[in-house]
Amino acid sequence: MFKQFLLVAVVASLTLATSSRAHCEYALERSASTGSRSVLFHSEAVQPPEDLLNDIVAWLSSNFDLPAIKDRPAVEFTSRVELARLRARDLSSSQSLIGNDGQAAGREVVALYDNNTSTILLPDDWDGASPTDQSVLVHEMVHHLQNLGKLKFECLGAREKTAYLAQAKWLERFGLSLEKEFDVDMFTVLITSACSY
Repeated sequence: MFKQFLLVAVVASLTLATSSRAHCEYALERSASTGSRSVLFHSEAVQPPEDLLNDIVAWLSSNFDLPAIKDRPAVEFTSRVELARLRARDLSSSQSLIGNDGQAAGREVVALYDNNTSTILLPDDWDGASPTDQSVLVHEMVHHLQNLGKLKFECLGAREKTAYLAQAKWLERFGLSLEKEFDVDMFTVLITSACSY
């Protein structure tokens, strides 16, 4: 029991010690449509091109154990403040999320995926032109394929491992890293995605 407590304390310390710059994520377990959602529909929003989504799905299915599902998610844009509000509401509505996904106070939420509506929520300044922006979409597409493929996980945090590994591998293709772009190191990802019972 003491070892489990110690492990939880170490994980919490590592999570809180990581930078507050950005945190790419996350799968909303509850539909964001159950509360009001302030989504911006503006003409300047750059929808991810169908070719990019097709390339990401093909790449994910050939590099990871994910199904090559043809159904595409809805993509909506909103402010970073709204992303943070939605994430906070989701965390407060289920105690099981707080301990499993590694979300630390003060870390910026970069994107969200809503399981119930198959919707990716991106920040309104996302334009998809850079490998860094594309990596955020890769991360959320992992959650989309996990969701539609009805993949099962020991705990909620476990689904993040594949998403972060895919995002890191995508960035590496362009000489970038998850740690440099988002201040997220793989050790922390592995620790926070481990299921502790």
